[in-house]
Amino acid sequence: MRKAHSIALLVTATMLLVGVTSCSETAGQAIPQPESTTATRSTESAPPGTTPSSPNELDKLDPCALLTAAEVAQFGAEVGERDDTTQSTGCQWTIRGQAVFSIALRAKQGLDDIVVDRGTVVDHRVGTRDGRKLEANDGPGACMISISITRSSRVDASSNARSDTAKACGFASKVAELIEPRLPKGE
Repeated sequence: MRKAHSIALLVTATMLLVGVTSCSETAGQAIPQPESTTATRSTESAPPGTTPSSPNELDKLDPCALLTAAEVAQFGAEVGERDDTTQSTGCQWTIRGQAVFSIALRAKQGLDDIVVDRGTVVDHRVGTRDGRKLEANDGPGACMISISITRSSRVDASSNARSDTAKACGFASKVAELIEPRLPKGE
């Protein structure tokens, strides 16, 4: 009986020692464990109404998914088509016979990087964010609303409505207002 009691004490003491040392604050080397097949990991862009954790998440957003089908229908537009360039990831919608509008995600260009050729640019808040409005840079009928994400990133909502700049700015402003809450929070 004494032997069983001694063994029980030894087992308890060993378990306590292992428990204390495994919870110590002593630096060590973490050994990665294989991922469980039941664990899930999100690698997709944030759904509408949520915001990714950092401005660099612009690279992970799909600009065509920033507007819902119902929102696109409000404009009477066709389904959006990807319109990527070397400087941005974009999507463009067409309103037959009236205008086109687009969204461009610029992960490496902020408000100070807007190129003004012949248009006029003014400060223009969108929701709680700083922004700029650029009118007629590509001639009459063009308008771009830029939304600041960080000092070095932004999102542009643009429109071209033939020669009607006011109409183009109406489209661009409405798009900017719709997508602003869905964009990542920056600085």
